This record gives sequence, structure tokens and C-alpha cells, in this order.
Amino acid sequence: MRTVHPAIMIGNYVWDEDRLPRDEFAPRLAELHRLMDAQGWRGMLIHGDARSHATLAYYTNFVPRLRWALALVPRHGEPRLLISMSSRDMPAMKLMTWIADVRTGWDWSGGFDSWLASLGQDDAAVALGTLGFDQISGTLNFAVERSAGNRVQLHDASPLLPDERPLRPREVSLMRDACAVVSRADAAVRAAWQDGKGAEAALLAGERAARLLAAQDVRTLVSLDGGRTLVPFQGKFAARTDPLVAYIAVKASGFWAESFITVTARPSDVLRRAQAGLAAALVAAGPDVEGRALYAQAVAPLGQLPLHPVLSAAVGRRVGLSLDEGGALTADSAQVMAAGSVYALHVGAIDAAAGGALVSAMVAITPRGAEVLLPMQG
Repeated sequence: MRTVHPAIMIGNYVWDEDRLPRDEFAPRLAELHRLMDAQGWRGMLIHGDARSHATLAYYTNFVPRLRWALALVPRHGEPRLLISMSSRDMPAMKLMTWIADVRTGWDWSGGFDSWLASLGQDDAAVALGTLGFDQISGTLNFAVERSAGNRVQLHDASPLLPDERPLRPREVSLMRDACAVVSRADAAVRAAWQDGKGAEAALLAGERAARLLAAQDVRTLVSLDGGRTLVPFQGKFAARTDPLVAYIAVKASGFWAESFITVTARPSDVLRRAQAGLAAALVAAGPDVEGRALYAQAVAPLGQLPLHPVLSAAVGRRVGLSLDEGGALTADSAQVMAAGSVYALHVGAIDAAAGGALVSAMVAITPRGAEVLLPMQG
């Protein structure tokens, strides 16, 4: 789900080493080392920014609170992290990652050039792998190219790494925490709307609830036309619609959880069908279930009503360090649900006269079935 993101991230970003100790990152770093050995690379550059940072967070636990960050990972030796913040911010930034060498990215010669020189130089250009460079800004990309010059050959490592990374138990535990935060936010939205607040005012109550629980990020959409479309904030706080249809996603401890919300004061056949579809999806979810099989179960109760267009023809996808980890559950998806994955499931429908409805839940796929992390609300 693509929404407007905050310009500056707030919330609790301190690395909780008790919940996610350094030994969780050792296998990830070893994965990069194996790739470097196989490709003959001397190091890797991993980019992330405030908008898109799942890969950077996966390997370093660092999430840029504004602008960008670049992890410099050598094949031999300790990694370095460059951050687009001033040197006075470095003590606070060091609390967010297991990497000890954290430097300001504003001193490019002292940060990047000295690291590159430490790799050694011979007649051939140094080969480096890259991750996250599809999201890099033009300015930062130019700085890398200008500094590297003919000394470096950059190779995109993304196609050489797994598309799906099963979550380990500690990560699933953090996902439960994120689900608990979004559940509280969901409840606040419903309570505010039932107290008579407008659609946007109710959604702001949900965002406030998440912020008070130290959520690192909150993304929202709301409908102002009875659930037919969802839009970012318009500033129409007094506008009240029935049904209220909204979306809220929160990031806590680096992991995302999301919820579609539909509340109505009158009976709604569209909502009833959406709820029945989600209930069927929850029953069908489990290890080795094909995406298209779950999709068929989820849309069957909708009858002649079309799947809500905001869902982009899917009834779910994997969620973790990003809101879209892939694995969309579509009508033609042959990909199977794998143990260790967490899925956001959502079903919605739209009727030209009655409007739309959307409901959701989140599940962790286990070897024996599916654990519900966030049940269907309402």
C-alpha cells in the first residue's frame, strides 16, 4: 500500500539488543560474505533512506530517520555506516545499530574514500556489490560514482539474494508487538468515529494512539466517499461518512503491521461479504498453500461484487521490515505460503450504490498452520 510518509521519523529507534541480539545479524552478514566470495567482490554497498530501508535494516538494524544512510561492508574487516546527519548526531545514531563504526556521510572523503582505500588497489578495478541502489537519489549516486571513478565496478546484488527470507522467532515476536500497536490504533479510530468525529478526525485519533506507543512510523489513508476510494489527508476534518473506511499501518521495532477499517451504523451486505471472505482466507491460510487457492477461497463469498480496486487484485502479501515483502496472493499466483512468513490478508468489495468495505487480518505461517497475529476487527 503506497501512502504519504513522514518527512522526519519519530518514535523509539534504539536497538533493543535483548529482543534482537547481535547473533541475529551474524547469519545475515555471513550471507553477504558467501555472495562476495562467489562473485569475487571485495565489499558491498547497502543503501536505504527514510522512505525505503528494509534491506539496510535487515543487515544493520539501522533505519534512517531522514535522508539516507549507506552501509559499507568489506569482505574482510568490520563494516562502516555513513549517515546523512551531522557529526553531533552520531552518538544517538550509534544506539540504533550493531555496527560500531558510524560516521557522518557529510565528510565524504573521510568516510567513503578512506574505506575504499582500505580494500586495497591493484591494476584492476575493485568489484563491489550493491543493494538498494534502485532507490538511491541522483545526488548520492553521483557522489559514489565521482568518488569511485575508474577504481570501482558496481554490480547489482539484488537478483542474487533470496526473494523471501523466513522470519526467525525473535522477529515474529517483534511482529506481534507491531500488531498490538496497530490494534490499539484501530480501536481508537473506531471509538472516535462512534463518538461522532469525522472520518479524518477519527483517523488522527488512531495515529495519536500509535504515536503514544512510540510507533516509529504511521501511514494512513481514509475514504471520503463511502469507501469507494481511499486518499491521504485532505484537511476535511468535519467530513463524516457512513461507512467509515480507512487504512492504518504502523512500524514498531522496525517491523510493520497494517489494518483496514470499516465501521458502519447500519447493516451492510458489502461489509458482510468482505468479512466472510476474510474468514475464509484465514481458514485456508497455511504452509504450502498456493496463493491462487487462497485467493479463490477469499473472493468466493463476494459473489458478483468485484474485489475492491485499492487491493490491486490481491488478497494479501508478505509483510515484515517493509509493507510489501512480495508474495502477493493473486488469482494466478502459484507461489506457496512458506513457514516463517508473515502475511497481511485483506478482503474488500465495492458496490456502485452502497459503497465499499475493506477488512484485514495478519497471520504468521507455521509448519502446522497459521497463527493469527492480528485478528479481523469488528
